[in-house]
Amino acid sequence: MEMRKDIKVLAMHLPQYHAIPENDIWWGKGFTDWVNVKKARPIYKGHKEPVVPLNNNYYDMTDVRTLQWQADLANKYGVYGFCYYHYWFNGKMLLEKPCEILLQHPEIDEHYCFCWANESWARTWDGKNTDILIKQEFGGQDDWKKHIDYLIRFFEDPRYIRIENRPVVFFYSCARITQFNEMISYWNEVLAEHEIPEIYVVEFVNSFNSGKNDINSDVLVEFEPHCATRYAISNIMKAKRVLCKKLGLTDFLSYDYVWKCLLKNKEDYGGKKLWRGAFVGFDNSPRKGKKGMIIKGSNPKKFYFYMRQLLNDTSRNYDDNFVVVNAWNEWAEGAILEPTEQYKYDYLKAIRKLVSGQEHAV
Repeated sequence: MEMRKDIKVLAMHLPQYHAIPENDIWWGKGFTDWVNVKKARPIYKGHKEPVVPLNNNYYDMTDVRTLQWQADLANKYGVYGFCYYHYWFNGKMLLEKPCEILLQHPEIDEHYCFCWANESWARTWDGKNTDILIKQEFGGQDDWKKHIDYLIRFFEDPRYIRIENRPVVFFYSCARITQFNEMISYWNEVLAEHEIPEIYVVEFVNSFNSGKNDINSDVLVEFEPHCATRYAISNIMKAKRVLCKKLGLTDFLSYDYVWKCLLKNKEDYGGKKLWRGAFVGFDNSPRKGKKGMIIKGSNPKKFYFYMRQLLNDTSRNYDDNFVVVNAWNEWAEGAILEPTEQYKYDYLKAIRKLVSGQEHAV
């Protein structure tokens, strides 16, 4: 099987690792996800928790040296760019500082874009409307104007990722935005006034968005492993997952099984174009304890094995060269390309091997 060499790996990036006043109130002074990561404990025999960053690098995302280190690491190992989660709640922003610092430092060599994570923040870490910390509400045209005015500063950055010169914006759940198409049309009118081409809309398919709607998106991405574990697994496994949730039991799945379901999924979404979606691993027990979802059996060699199959799959309506990987640094969800004490740089080495076609050992 011959590897493609034109692949662009785009890693989802959580800009959360710095203290903010809201998290101080909700979770305690100085809270970041590092608190969850450090306090995690094994919940079954052989469970590797807590996961420790290589050299105990519990970084701060407001330190420009962290941004530089991440960019250098991505460039060294063939990660094309980052898709930063962007949090906007009807004019209220959270976790915006790292990207604003990035904008102020053009010497940092990286490609990037945004994903509007347009869901409520809940104490249960699941985006559902229960035990809400901050509710996701959508304003009208006044809010649309404020939002696009904020984003324009980034769209004008030469490092911002574009397709045919159009700024790329991911949306976590288009279906939740009742006037989505109208909002995008308005945004494009504002962009035209600034001589910026229309937005290239990337629509995630996940638990909150089926991809089967009238959204005017340019391309779909199946957000993994959430898409596969919601739509592609067997009915028996779906029933098991529902039962685990009702009983408050750990939702265990096999890494091999989920990846095989992912690769067998041939949903065509009415013929819409797709970018490939992938995941490193998944284990959100650092956040949710025994009530979390754990996909067991992940390691860098398996990640390489399945990614290789995905990148060579030409059976679906895949467009362009992007593969969207969950994630660069979701430490409290076990989706981590960054180096760990256990695997060192092996996941990143797998990426470099995939994009370069080199056959050095992972």
